[in-house]
Amino acid sequence: MRKTKLFIATLVMSMVLNSTALAGTWTHTHETEWSINTYDNLWFYVKDNGEYAENEWIQDDDGTWYWIDAGGTLPSWAGVATDGSLYDSTGKYIDMTIDGRKYASEDLYNQLQEGMTYDQVVSILGKEHEIRNTERRQIGNQTYDYLQTAWYSQDAESDIRITFKNGILHARHATWR
Repeated sequence: MRKTKLFIATLVMSMVLNSTALAGTWTHTHETEWSINTYDNLWFYVKDNGEYAENEWIQDDDGTWYWIDAGGTLPSWAGVATDGSLYDSTGKYIDMTIDGRKYASEDLYNQLQEGMTYDQVVSILGKEHEIRNTERRQIGNQTYDYLQTAWYSQDAESDIRITFKNGILHARHATWR
């Protein structure tokens, strides 16, 4: 029995010590490459276990964090990761906090479209905003609820002003300095 335990322990240790450590690597496809699963000019990250990263943050060798989307690629547009963190058009993490407050950026502002709901706008710009005015207006036989909000950028001089009409983005304006 003792010899069996010693043999198993030795076998396990030899497998552990002989395993090759794999580091995660970035993989890039080029327009000249082709295969059924190849996308033009996109970056992928192959994890230590050989699987492609998907819907997760990957930390590069220099300490920079990048978002890998559901398709397993670095995104080519700015957006919001599933954990609510922001990334730029290269997938790079955007630290939008100063003194504990979260700020909006011009890249994020440019993603807004008329007809978006209040919740959709908040999911893009973040929750740190100020309600400037609420108003109910009667126009003809229609009643409209207006909500005027403001988001602030990192430079603290630029701002974004948005008006929602019945919960839908109605008008927007940004001043960038």
